[in-house]
Amino acid sequence: MASEQAHELRQRGIAAAKAGQKEQARQLLQQALRIEPRHEATWVWLMSVARDQRERLICLHRLLEINPQNSVGQQALQALGITREQLAQQATGKGEIKAMPPRRPEPPAPASPTPGVPIPDTQRLAEAQSQVDAIVRDYLAPLSGDKQVTWVHKTSKRAGERAATLLNIYVAGGVTAAIVLVLVIGFVIIWNTPELRGVVFAPTRTPTFTPAPPTLTPTPTIGVTPTSSPTPLLTYTPSPTIPADFPDGAATQFPQPTPLYPLPERGVRNAVAIWQSGGLETALPLLEIEVTQVSISFDPNPYYYRALALAESGDTDAALQLLSDGESRLQNTPNAGYQALLDTGIAQVNLGLAEAALGAGERDDARLYLNNVQDRAEAAIEGDPRLVQAYLALARFYSLQNDDERAVGVLNDALAVPQLAADVNLLVARGEADYRLAEYDQAIYQAYLALYVEPANEAAHLLRVRAALAENQPGLAVNYVEGYLIAYPGSVTGYTLRGDAFLMEGKTDLALENYNQALAGGTDDPAALGALVARGRIYMQTRRYADARDDFTQAFNLSDDPNIQALRMQAAYEAGSYATAERDADALLGQNVLPDADIQLLRARLIIDRAAAGDTEAYQEALDLLNENANRVSSSTQAVVNEYRARADYHLESYRDALRAIDAALAGGETGGRHYLRGLILEAQGETEAAIREYEWVAQWGQVYPYAFLPDTLSRLDSLLEAES
Repeated sequence: MASEQAHELRQRGIAAAKAGQKEQARQLLQQALRIEPRHEATWVWLMSVARDQRERLICLHRLLEINPQNSVGQQALQALGITREQLAQQATGKGEIKAMPPRRPEPPAPASPTPGVPIPDTQRLAEAQSQVDAIVRDYLAPLSGDKQVTWVHKTSKRAGERAATLLNIYVAGGVTAAIVLVLVIGFVIIWNTPELRGVVFAPTRTPTFTPAPPTLTPTPTIGVTPTSSPTPLLTYTPSPTIPADFPDGAATQFPQPTPLYPLPERGVRNAVAIWQSGGLETALPLLEIEVTQVSISFDPNPYYYRALALAESGDTDAALQLLSDGESRLQNTPNAGYQALLDTGIAQVNLGLAEAALGAGERDDARLYLNNVQDRAEAAIEGDPRLVQAYLALARFYSLQNDDERAVGVLNDALAVPQLAADVNLLVARGEADYRLAEYDQAIYQAYLALYVEPANEAAHLLRVRAALAENQPGLAVNYVEGYLIAYPGSVTGYTLRGDAFLMEGKTDLALENYNQALAGGTDDPAALGALVARGRIYMQTRRYADARDDFTQAFNLSDDPNIQALRMQAAYEAGSYATAERDADALLGQNVLPDADIQLLRARLIIDRAAAGDTEAYQEALDLLNENANRVSSSTQAVVNEYRARADYHLESYRDALRAIDAALAGGETGGRHYLRGLILEAQGETEAAIREYEWVAQWGQVYPYAFLPDTLSRLDSLLEAES
């Protein structure tokens, strides 16, 4: 994970260097070196964007320390005309270019010329510039000459101009007369010839143009990626062919979504329309009235729709009882179609109960409900093959059994029914099953068919965006999101998905802009959770730890998800919010979100970071935690464990153990904090020369990195140097 992060930072830094953005390149490359301090290419690129000669020499010295045979380093050394020993003296401040003391900076040395490019002498440049200035002054000076010349305005025409004008008039008049004569002669001939007169003056039909149907030729996907992208700016997506088994006319005109089936009476239709518009509480009493009105002549539609409305309101017992009452009425008037509709309703209600039981971990109850779903849905399909909801319930049953291939088979059977071939719900469900099977091209195709039938279908829009992202085609996903935002402007989900696509393309700034747009209206929308987490991760990458902590806090308050709490714990620690980080660490122990050893490591770090200098009990507690969990953490964090061991041993005055621990930490990666700590340990042991070298290392790199401990380093270095002199 760390190497991937370093690689990403390095690539972004190199791109910034190539684009001439030196300061941004330096920051990114320095971040990469903190993760992989011995990566040669990173040092080479950092050397290319160094601020001054001193920083360039330090980078070159470090590069050759890592690999003395590095070809770029050897060439740079030859271009400078110095040896490795002279480079080491200059880089450590003991040669001609003195870096000490860093707290009293000298004016920066002139930048080193690029090897192989001749630099002209400054005196010659000044002489050339003076000559250029003289030439420019002569060029800009007013014309010299006889000052007695007087300029007057010409009042007459130029010689020959009058004759030319008369000739143009004569030519134009002759051409006009000839055209008029031809028109008159033609009119006379046509008027005196009946056949020609009939052709010219007889009335003719005016063709009426009918709007063309949607073409099946390749057309550009809506929208373009607003910035340069790994994908083409305008992605041309050939429109797939419409299946031959679509209803008649579907390929030559815009088909309409499948209506309610079976079609209920108007009163039920009106109540269902109110329910689907968000008025469930209003629709329930209306549907109850419709149930009472079929007490004599039975109609299952009011029973079916009221049962589904009751189930959505949370009263599943009443829903099942109502459907059971409907079945009892069928005993007197058996009807296969009526029974099929009631079976569909029972399957749908049991499906909702099964999903709720699975969410609560009640697998035995879920199994009973799912058995009812399968039995009733299969019976409904056999009784009436046009019941869409029965197919959807059965397909969902197989999906919950992790058998999406059979779910696809059920949906294909449904789409094979001629009346259901263009049903949007079936097309989207088939696409979702393909998505779960990682058949992303098929998922996009099913979404295309659904949008052909119903261009504003939100589920189909979102399906093809998610499929494009899963297929690692962020440019295509951006285009799809543009189409979605046309139909649903201001959608939080749309902006969040577009942010995800830009983030996948490596365009962090555009991703952050879209997440900000998604959250501009608050966090009431469920999709705001994803935007908060994604934006928090970007803040973590860019070291805006306080902002990341705030975003993860909002996300955790919305979801109560321990995975988000783990993110908040890390952000809070990095932001210095130790109390929040400690509470999260205590809450996460034993939840298997993170290894307990990693959480205990963080708790030990918190104790050491907050402990006072003489608090030996705190340092001993932290050291016990570190020793207890050292063998259970990953190898990538062993260096951190050893660094904090060294800190605890140093404050417990166990200097030999502290020195062994800090040496092990430095073997895992060099940082300013580790060199500073090693200097403290060596100074405490009385090894002055070695301590000075460590402090000098920190002082030199303190000009590059804003170390918080730099003032103390410089103060200690001064004291040691004065004591030696």
